[in-house]
Amino acid sequence: MARMSWLGFLALAWLAATGATAGSGATRPPALVDLADLARGQPPEFAADALLRIADAPNLTDVAWKREILEDAFHLAAGAQQPFARRKVTGWPASLFDKAYGQGLDALTLQSKAVQAMLAVDFKKARELLGDMPAPRIPRLACDDALVYDVSVFYATVGEVAARGFSAKEAAQGEPFHLLQRYAADATSPAQAAPIARMLVGASLKPAQFEALANSFAGALVQLSGDDRSFSATIADDADAAIASLSAECARRRINAQPLQDAWDGYKTRQLSGARCADAAARRQQPAGECQSPQCRQLAAQFEGLIMGKNGFGLTPEQKATSEWGGRLRQYLAALADWKQDDDPVEYFQAKSQFYGVLFEVTPNGVERDLLLRTLLAWLQQNGYQRDHRAEWFYPVNRLIVQAFADPVGMRATIGDLLRSSDPVMALDAQLEQLLPRPRELTFGLL
Repeated sequence: MARMSWLGFLALAWLAATGATAGSGATRPPALVDLADLARGQPPEFAADALLRIADAPNLTDVAWKREILEDAFHLAAGAQQPFARRKVTGWPASLFDKAYGQGLDALTLQSKAVQAMLAVDFKKARELLGDMPAPRIPRLACDDALVYDVSVFYATVGEVAARGFSAKEAAQGEPFHLLQRYAADATSPAQAAPIARMLVGASLKPAQFEALANSFAGALVQLSGDDRSFSATIADDADAAIASLSAECARRRINAQPLQDAWDGYKTRQLSGARCADAAARRQQPAGECQSPQCRQLAAQFEGLIMGKNGFGLTPEQKATSEWGGRLRQYLAALADWKQDDDPVEYFQAKSQFYGVLFEVTPNGVERDLLLRTLLAWLQQNGYQRDHRAEWFYPVNRLIVQAFADPVGMRATIGDLLRSSDPVMALDAQLEQLLPRPRELTFGLL
């Protein structure tokens, strides 16, 4: 209730300040205009993500400006460091990186979101933007790659445009069929098979058109080959189910699904008889946050002493409320702050982020927790890792913003620090969360 009332007060204050009350005629709230201007000066993925959130603001009623914002977001997104979303292989240990690459800050996801949003504004422009996106060309993976590519959002977007992006006259002329035809046979990676199948299942087409697409997809499967890491990941998920759904849809439409099923079975046989990854070897990767450097190992040992008692159980709130524990926490934070980047910047950032993140979860509200948060913010603001690893750097930032605004009373000081941050990306996203809070269900995956 505290969150609801606090955010409700902010919303009312925002509306009053911008003049965007009912009947005022104001359609470009100055607060959003300022945020959009600030966003355009940030690195591409952060700029595009912010503009997409602004375009979705409930009181943005200027259609021409919304179209402009979405176009800007689409074109900015092309400059994102990561081309595609990535996810961990089912059953493998989680890490900072699968969370980071699941934030939707890759070029394909951001551009797809812009196209989807444009459908409600200008469906012809949405088609034009989609036409500027080539079908994904997915790199082959090695067996020791812990993350696989996920391009499902692109094919879901193509399906949405086919369903909503044409006039009745254009649909009668077969334009949705021609759009889907462009992508149905263009599978060059195992990661595309299930998304294409799901795209076709949802297509509203004449039986002959649907049969032609199913046969085109089957022809692509006959030619498809790929790395075993991507193949194994898709089979472990829902690829078989996606093909079964497409076969069932063919049967429902009285279309012979045997060519499709034969092509899928043949594809799996080729993959299974080729070079395979030894999953046992792949799973020997170091667990998330495990250290290799001497300084990291020393900090890990100190860290364990802060959260675990001598009996092997976690410390109780009463034990962590003592001045003795608070003193040890301060000593540890000083040591953590003194740890400068060593030979492996990836290990350094992942481990240090994990140390800070777990400490945040276990430290009681009070002076020590405020110190912890200030130390964390200072480290993130001054971190050069952002330059070459934007999505990874932003994950702990994003998580902290979600946690802070979920507890506006207990973390009021942190919210203020975020809003006044010297890092423009951090300040921008804190302002976005204040004015346009994300639904809680969309942020659970960050925690």
